[in-house]
Amino acid sequence: MSSKISAVENWPEPAHLEDDASATLALVREHLSDFKPQFEFDLPHHWWSFALPHPSDGEYQFKVHGELGGERQISATPMQCSKHDQRRRFWYSSLEMAGFRNDALALEKSFHERITALLTRQTRIIEKKGIAWLSYRAEFLDQTGWRNLKGGVMYLGLGFGIPFVGKKRIYSSPPLVTIAQP
Repeated sequence: MSSKISAVENWPEPAHLEDDASATLALVREHLSDFKPQFEFDLPHHWWSFALPHPSDGEYQFKVHGELGGERQISATPMQCSKHDQRRRFWYSSLEMAGFRNDALALEKSFHERITALLTRQTRIIEKKGIAWLSYRAEFLDQTGWRNLKGGVMYLGLGFGIPFVGKKRIYSSPPLVTIAQP
């Protein structure tokens, strides 16, 4: 019983997790001033997350995640999914401290650049199905064309139960906010 108590004592307070998310929340509010997130906390693992709003005609919803003082993630969940599959992420991007040479400011800058693209640009997620894999890639549209959002997911398997092997599907979403173009 004492091991359970000591583990609970090491859990961060939700307020500390909200503080860790405050810069990201401020960025979202620069574009969506009335945004009020519904925070989710994973106290034992020191994670916070909240879903970004989604356009009514968008086919997926983005969610941002952060580990207290460390890793950041962006994930997407399809809007048309069953009740038991609501938490399924079909695309995600992970930014780890090691990838930024333990530079928290560089990590957060890259994370915020990606979130800004999600908020202000048309996005799409490309699903490709093969016999031995299923992959997802996210892109956003800027003045030069479609750019990779970095990250992605590839599932390996034998392809059993995956209909339409060899097919490609493109999910899309308009921007949440419009910005003035120069």
